[in-house]
Amino acid sequence: MTARGDRLPVLFLWHHHQPFYRAPGAERPELPWVRLHAARGYLDMMAVTRETGCSMTFNFSPSLLLQLRAAAAYEICDEFERVSRVPAHDLREDEKRFILRHFFSLHWAVHVKGHPRYEALLAKRGDPDADPNFRSALVDYSGQDFTDLAALFNLAWVGFSGRRDPLIAELVKKGRDYDDADVNAILAFHHRTLREVLAGYRALREQGQIELSVSPYSHAILPLLCDSSVAAADIPRQRLPRPEYRHPDDAERQLKLAVEAHREAWGETPVGLWPSEGSVSDEVLNLAAACGFHWVATDQGILERSERTTSEIVPHFLSYHWKSGESGVRVYFRDRALSDAIGFRYAGMSGESAAAEFVGHLERIADSTKGVGGRCVVVALDGENPWESYSDGGESFLQTLLNALQKHPKLATQTFSEHLKTGTRERIGRLHPGSWIDSNFRVWIGDPEKNQAWTELGRARRTLDELTAGDPRRSECAKWLLKAQCSDWFWWYGEPFTSIYESHFDALFRDFLKAFYKAAGREPPPALDVPICVPPRPERRLQPTFPMAPTIDGQDSSFYEWVGACRVDPRQWGTAMGRAEHFIRHLYYGFGPDEIFFRFDPASTLHPKTTSVLRLHVMGHQQVSLEVPLGHAQTVQERDGLRWAFQGVVEVAVRRERIGLLGGGECQFWVEVADDSMVLEKIPPTGALNFMVPTAEMVAANWII
Repeated sequence: MTARGDRLPVLFLWHHHQPFYRAPGAERPELPWVRLHAARGYLDMMAVTRETGCSMTFNFSPSLLLQLRAAAAYEICDEFERVSRVPAHDLREDEKRFILRHFFSLHWAVHVKGHPRYEALLAKRGDPDADPNFRSALVDYSGQDFTDLAALFNLAWVGFSGRRDPLIAELVKKGRDYDDADVNAILAFHHRTLREVLAGYRALREQGQIELSVSPYSHAILPLLCDSSVAAADIPRQRLPRPEYRHPDDAERQLKLAVEAHREAWGETPVGLWPSEGSVSDEVLNLAAACGFHWVATDQGILERSERTTSEIVPHFLSYHWKSGESGVRVYFRDRALSDAIGFRYAGMSGESAAAEFVGHLERIADSTKGVGGRCVVVALDGENPWESYSDGGESFLQTLLNALQKHPKLATQTFSEHLKTGTRERIGRLHPGSWIDSNFRVWIGDPEKNQAWTELGRARRTLDELTAGDPRRSECAKWLLKAQCSDWFWWYGEPFTSIYESHFDALFRDFLKAFYKAAGREPPPALDVPICVPPRPERRLQPTFPMAPTIDGQDSSFYEWVGACRVDPRQWGTAMGRAEHFIRHLYYGFGPDEIFFRFDPASTLHPKTTSVLRLHVMGHQQVSLEVPLGHAQTVQERDGLRWAFQGVVEVAVRRERIGLLGGGECQFWVEVADDSMVLEKIPPTGALNFMVPTAEMVAANWII
């Protein structure tokens, strides 16, 4: 739909991406996410777009496009599928462990909770952190248990549009007692989806309803390939890897190969670019313009820190022309609040309420920008991962929202290329280098593990330079180097993210570099045999050493409040049960003359309206427990010898006499994040943390200045 002049253009960009999962020499990828996201997010987004008639822009990374095409031709797509197809009575012990470890890899609160059979299988499996070899489960699980688990896991990844299929609907209703034929039928549906996805998006594009844009070939962070020191805009130079990675020709190659992959998949040359993670710089825009792109999209935070012309409205509700010499490109900036609301917040609301809030925001923008030429609102986000957290896969929200936009008198959906025709008077002089995350590159560089990966990438790149221009080995070397440049590997190294699959990502990065050296006829450096990604060490300092007196207000008011406390990183025990990230980022504990203090920092991805609660259990000579809802803030509360508050962080004070430790002694505690009766995470996974609450004499003897 082309927006009339009196209607506010709403430009949706849904980004679909998966990194290259097939290791060099492997028969198939081990990880299943191309197949599983096709069965849910890719199919659902295509279906809801077709049904509502809205105009959309879908962005496919070439690494995903190539894998979708390959997966459609595979008889068996990935290791998860191979193991799923093995009859229960033929499963080897290692295959049983594989199923027990991996077939709960989805959002527990959405896909396991409330499903009696899946919940029972989870309880029967036990905690892998407490029993990493699944000794009990290997004894307790029957053949029917393994078959049901394979069916339920693969079925849970079928989205709302797929569940309209009569056979899939029947299998969902069945709920238990599946057989091998059922498992194979579910997997056959996955394969049918893989064959339909690309054809379906192509048909929508040919009908003029959607636009298809592209990202760099392997989803590399182009500004860092051009010059890694560009990150110094927000990261001290001494924390960046040396020597710098400075190869703009690599970034150009990423873009040119992306254009080729897009043209081969869709039969057209792309005009739009969503740079990986919205990462931009002046140098990247220059390359994009030279490669023929007409528009680029990124985040509003980039605009806020760039040199630009001024306007009478909120700046990011306009597009801007960027030009260098004779080259130029139009730049669009996504609305962060609206985009992130879909990605991180609306899953906890009813679809109708979320859609009404979203439309209300758009209406206010429409009213405030009325009469302004070239206005628009850009909503750009991941098109696959958010829906895992929605109870219905996002169906009610998407249907309600898009149907409302179709008939709205003030709003109209539009593709970027349609909006491009309106022109713009706004100009950007200097573009701030950064990504959609905090307008910087901290997620991919500046951490010791990330820097080590950049060092190894740079070492390989210098080896490529040693090969002469006509050397036939260069093209094969470049193929593996491109895959090693993928942003995903650097995302999972170091802080701030963690995943049960981070060792897989680490191995893929190092294997791609090993393949590079093999193609170059060189021996890979021994360092590539050593994992870069290492589990965080258990905290060394487990005993608080001197009294403290933090203000219990639920706020991270001052670093100095918690000096003297012990800080615990939950990542030392692996990942949270059923999640790629922990619900609690850090916890602190310490003591004062009369009280014991605890602080818990929730993960930034925890939904603001979550129904989860934090349960703290503290034990001295007596025990006390406290439950704090994490879905709404609390000012200071008091009862039964406890004080607590939650205004961003959870802070708790427990009177020492309440647990019988006024005179000192051992304190034990553990914390759980739970949703109703389901424990989503326990810290520590088994047992309790413990420390000594000292007497006044002990404090005096051990005082640290």
